[in-house]
This record gives sequence, C-alpha cells and structure tokens, in this order.
Amino acid sequence: MIGLSKEVFSYIDSHAAQFVEDLKRLCRQPSVSTRNEGMRECASLVRDMMIESGVQCKEMPVPGGYPVFFGEVETHKSDKTLGFYNHYDVQPPEPLELWGSPPFSAEERDGKIYARGVSDNKGNLVARLKALEAIRASVGDLPVNLKFLVEGEEEIGSPHLFDFVKKNKAMLAADAYIWESGSKDPADRPEIRLGVKGILYVELKAKGAKSDLHSGKWAKLVVNPAWRLVWALNTLKNEKEEVLIDGFYDDVKKPTREEMTILRQTPFEGKKIKQELGIREFLGGKKGLEALKTNIFEPSCNICGFNSGYGGPGSKTVLPNKASVKMDIRLVADQDPDDIFTKLKKHLVKKGFGDIELEQVGFGYPPARTSPREQIVQIAVKTAREVYGKEPVLSWSTGSSPIYTVTRNLKVPVVGAGIDYIYCANHAPNENLRVKEDFIQGIKHIAAIIMMFGREQK
Repeated sequence: MIGLSKEVFSYIDSHAAQFVEDLKRLCRQPSVSTRNEGMRECASLVRDMMIESGVQCKEMPVPGGYPVFFGEVETHKSDKTLGFYNHYDVQPPEPLELWGSPPFSAEERDGKIYARGVSDNKGNLVARLKALEAIRASVGDLPVNLKFLVEGEEEIGSPHLFDFVKKNKAMLAADAYIWESGSKDPADRPEIRLGVKGILYVELKAKGAKSDLHSGKWAKLVVNPAWRLVWALNTLKNEKEEVLIDGFYDDVKKPTREEMTILRQTPFEGKKIKQELGIREFLGGKKGLEALKTNIFEPSCNICGFNSGYGGPGSKTVLPNKASVKMDIRLVADQDPDDIFTKLKKHLVKKGFGDIELEQVGFGYPPARTSPREQIVQIAVKTAREVYGKEPVLSWSTGSSPIYTVTRNLKVPVVGAGIDYIYCANHAPNENLRVKEDFIQGIKHIAAIIMMFGREQK
C-alpha cells in the first residue's frame, strides 16, 4: 500500500516546514464561537486556505449562525466520493494565566505547537488540505472525489448542522465520511473511532421566597430551593449508578458480539489511569473489560454544577430564594435526547417535583455508531498500521459530536481518524500538537486513506 504513496510521503516531508507555517497561520486567528470572537475573519481565512489547496469552495450563509463551507475536488478516475467533516471554531482559551504562551500565538517549542484550536480542530482541517495538496502535486489527479463540510458552530453544539445537511443531501452525498478527529492512546497507538455517545444537557431550577431570607427566622417555615433540588436529584440515580427515570434504558442497544470482540482486544490500562486521575477505584469497583464496557456502552447521568446561596469565604446564614443545577446525560445507541427529555420531565412530575423548571440547554445529540465491517474502517486501519508502524486500536468515543447529522441524513458510514494525541489538552490551557509525530504523520495517514479508498472497489 505504501508503494502507492511513496511520492506523496516524500512531498509531505519536503514541504513539512511550510505546512507547519500554514497551520500556525490558521491558529493565530481567534475563532471563539461562544462569544463571536474573530469568527468572520477566521471564516474568510478558511475559505482562502481551501481555495489555495485546490478546493472548489462555496461559502454558505447560515441564518442566525456562522457560515458553512462546502468544498469539492472532482476526479475522472473514480465514481467514489470521500467526505471530510471539520469545524473552524474553538473553545474559549480561559484561564489565560495557565498558558505558557498566549493562546493565539501558535508558539512552537519542544517539538510542539501550542495554541487554542491547534488540535481541536484546526490541525485536522489543515492536515486534510495538505494531504490533498501533496497528492495532486506529486502524482497528479486524485484517485477519488473529495468533499469537505466545514462548519463554525461545533463548540456551541452545531445547532444548525442537522438542518443544513438535511437540506443539502444531494450536494453532500458521499460513500463515507472521515469525522473531525481521531487520537492516539497512552502507548501512542493510533485510534480509529467507530462512533460517539449522544448527549442531553439540561438545567433544573427551583424557586422559593421572593428574596433570600435569614435562615434562623425562616428555615423551618419557608421552602429552601436548594433542598428541593437535592431531593429531586436523589430520585434520578441510586448508589449503584443506575438511572431511575422510567423507560430510561428501554432503547439502549447492547454491544454486538463483534463489538465485544473488539472491546476485548482494546488496551485498557486501568491502574495507570486511576493513578493519573488520583483515585483509588472506578465506580462500583469495576475493573478491566467491565470498566471499559461500562464507560463506552452504557449511558450516564452527571451533575455538572450546582448553584445556590452563599459560597464565599466565612459564613453567611442565608436561606436562598433560588437554586439551579446543570446536568449532562450521555446517551448510547439507540437512545434519543428528545425522548429522554420527555421522560425526565414526566419523572419529576411523578415524584412530586413538578414545580421545578426543566430546560434543555444548547443542544442534544443522538449517538452514532459505525460497523467495524465497513470498508472505510478497514482502510483506516490498514493505512494507520502502515503509516504509524503500530497496530491501531478500534475504539468508540465517550464524548459527543454531531456525527448523527451525516449518519441519519446521508445514510453513510462515518469513522474518526485524525491527529490528536492523549495529552494534547483539548479544551484546556496549553492545548498542543506534536509536529512530527502527530501533524506530519497525520497528513500522511489522510493521504494514504485517500489513495487506498480510491483504489478499492465499492
């Protein structure tokens, strides 16, 4: 297989310095979608870079949102099409004081580039464009048609993406899609991701008196909204980590035999992970395969934050008049966030907490899962094995991403293959990317996938 890509890899190596500068160029442009910081400027830069790479690029406005870019590169050598999904928006960089260099300076030190978005997701976007450049410059015409779907709202939940894809199914049609990222595990083995969990994010609010009160005078006579929320939360999950909402598990799809076979072959260094996390054991004392299966194939119900009353230094004997809690509920196939939201609302009413306001916050993603038998999965595995010189690991992300927008609308397989590594610090201070091990090798992997996908029969 590598013989097909020898010229391409040589081109990538000889142009590595320029590719790195192009990545820095994009990373130096802020694009924080949560507060519309630099989004217009970054969108223009993304368009320019796609065009520079030889992509026929079309900017498509999104009413009430940030523009989506559709890119296409056609060939006469194949009737197959491979799609790529990426996003150009990034998380806020705060807390700034924890960065070793300014988050949008794209400083390079110790073989790494440090910048907000360098890994999530600008590095992946640039790697794919550079793979395209390398193939065309070194061997001529592409072996497969390519399509690019690049949005600017992933970090705020992709609120417009599903409708966009649904409306433009013919334009976005492909035989398979490579999603925004992949990663490497603690042993630097490349991971090929077969799916993600879904998510429902909610906020519960309780109210009491019209203002905060003196706790000594009123704690025995006036409802405390913080206690109302505590009691309500106590009905949602027991000490065995079982969610108690009626019908919560009705649609949960158990892992197949094939998926369990893959899971048994998946490296899981539980002891090392616990040491790094600073914990003695996983919930329920789970170990090995049981812990891994639970984490990947079971849903969760998590409290993200609780806000009520006084939390400053010293004491303040106050009876708060309001309280709120934010929660994320991670879903697995075939659960649906709208269905779970309805069941949660009914549960609160049934348990006597109909007075608590329930609101869905931001977004909800259904889960997505791709069969390991799909051709694109096998190609991603074979090429990763050749490029990285290590046996790749098939895995499923425990995070959430809008993969369902493609799997549901376009009915094609989606696989994650990218340039992240376990210590890249996505969403955290000092987000970074190793230049040689991740960025340059990642370009080669994408190039190899394109070359092999174009030569394989449907």
